[in-house]
Parts: sequence; C-alpha cells; structure tokens
Amino acid sequence: MPAGAGEVQGVPGDRVALLGAVLAGDHSGRGSAGELTVFKSTGHAALDVAAARVVHDRAREQGIGVRVDL
Repeated sequence: MPAGAGEVQGVPGDRVALLGAVLAGDHSGRGSAGELTVFKSTGHAALDVAAARVVHDRAREQGIGVRVDL
C-alpha cells in the first residue's frame, strides 16, 4: 500500500493494488463486472493525468466501463 494512502487504511491488502501492477498484469484487479475499481490519486497532477489517459484509452478500446456523472 502506498505511503500516505490513509483512505485505504484498514482495507485488506489483497484488495489494494498499484494501478501499474494491474495494467502490467501482475495483479488481477477486480474479479467481475459487478465490482468497482477506485483510483487513489498520488497527488502529482502529471502522473494522475497520465494514469487516467491509459485507463480511459484501454476502456474505450475494449468497450468497457461505466460513465459516472459527478
């Protein structure tokens, strides 16, 4: 678990993974379409935008994802 990630303290370690590990295939990520993936920002804008772009592009390529209006 990344240092300073107080939002996920108390979450079992097998339910938390670095985004890079999921994208690289080293962690399975969610197990079904009914589960939700939450991205915990690092606070570095350039890294956050790059991560969002990769995830968005992959989702569009695979025709997956759900639009969430905030």
